[in-house]
Amino acid sequence: MTQAGTQNSDGLIARILKNMGFLFGGKSSAVLIGLAVLAISARALSIEDLGLLLLLHAFIALMTGIATFKSWQALIQFGARPIERGDFPQFHRLLRFSIGLDITAAAFATILSTTVLLVFHERLGLSDNVLWFAVAYCLLSATNLRSSPLGVLRLYDRFDLISLHDQAVPIVRLIGASLGLWLGGDLIWFILVWMAAAAATNIVMPTLALRELSRRGALTGLFSKRPTLKAPKPGIWRYVWMSNIDATIDLVDKQMPTLLAGALLGPAFAALFKIARDVSEVLGKGARLLNQVLYPELVRLMIAGNTIRAIRIIIYSSVYLLAAGFALAALISLFGPSVFGAALDRDYQSVAPIATMLVIAAALMGAAAPIYSGLYALGNPGWAALSRAITVTMTIALFVTLSFYMGEAGPGWAMVIGAAAGLIITSVIALSRAQGARDGSGQAAFNASTRDETSVSSDEPPAKSG
Repeated sequence: MTQAGTQNSDGLIARILKNMGFLFGGKSSAVLIGLAVLAISARALSIEDLGLLLLLHAFIALMTGIATFKSWQALIQFGARPIERGDFPQFHRLLRFSIGLDITAAAFATILSTTVLLVFHERLGLSDNVLWFAVAYCLLSATNLRSSPLGVLRLYDRFDLISLHDQAVPIVRLIGASLGLWLGGDLIWFILVWMAAAAATNIVMPTLALRELSRRGALTGLFSKRPTLKAPKPGIWRYVWMSNIDATIDLVDKQMPTLLAGALLGPAFAALFKIARDVSEVLGKGARLLNQVLYPELVRLMIAGNTIRAIRIIIYSSVYLLAAGFALAALISLFGPSVFGAALDRDYQSVAPIATMLVIAAALMGAAAPIYSGLYALGNPGWAALSRAITVTMTIALFVTLSFYMGEAGPGWAMVIGAAAGLIITSVIALSRAQGARDGSGQAAFNASTRDETSVSSDEPPAKSG
């Protein structure tokens, strides 16, 4: 490798590590505060009420996620080059389209979550006096416009601001839960606290993005036209739909198990399962934040045609996450029962074996996370969606089946087996697509998806690309 190549490699690794450090610091503190919130909530509420609170939150997150486009991914995929060239008009067209997606998704999420809750609230165990507070929680989905601002901050490498934003939800919940424990707050109090946290994060992220756009001189002219759903580039709608399907499948994977735990084994077990899932999120969020840091870098490497180097980074990242996960699972298996019993209550000692299994599953899913980023960077979100769909379908089927036959031991085994199968499936697909990129066909397809289409104006309808 030449000296210039070595310097570029060192610069890339340094940037990845720096951004990873910002996000890891933010996510780690957020997870720790979140666990403290659960500990306080467990002491303030009965295990059944805590289960209902966590089920309600999982339901709203699932409904909102189904309706929400991951517009930040399209913004990075198609906006990296305009940003590098300083082409603000082209970037503004992309950003107005992205904001249009967010507004549409927020409206649909509000209608969907409210309607489904009103029809099925009895299945969640919500009494009439709690129902209307839950409906108000659903209505907050109308203010969820965070995806485009998130894309802006990632494009400008402002992972320090993303880390700052990550503190909003846990801090608001910590303050509210502490007051609830002190004042004797009931389930309704805690629903209001969760609502306040959602409102805070929906305000902080757009505020930080607007500040950054203004600082970069990229805000002027952005709102000279209204947000739109007219595609600024051919192929962007296909990319958006594929990434939306993949994101929806990913969210089903995150939230559906908690809902199934409550439906199959009761609210009390749902509380135990959710706490164990949050413990596993120490690793899961680490994998996702690495994903967030890697994705823009992988896109830049693919644009430069450096596929081999991108593959090496993906492999190293996967191995490190897998090793970290198994180490954490061993610690929880050894010390978990006493720690959970002391921090929460004797009723929660059984969290430890569930958490051990879920951390192993999170390690396997974490190893797959950089591979998903590689598929996106290659311009193949459809393949990522297919892989995730197979994995999630298999996991949910196993969850129901094993819960029926094994009781409370079933969900943990279902998550581990499903995650292992997902890692294998994703690796096989990614290797196939990477080989295509090395042969030239994949890179040509990627270049076609990201190059500027100067003959297409921002007011033209989207190309019929599926």
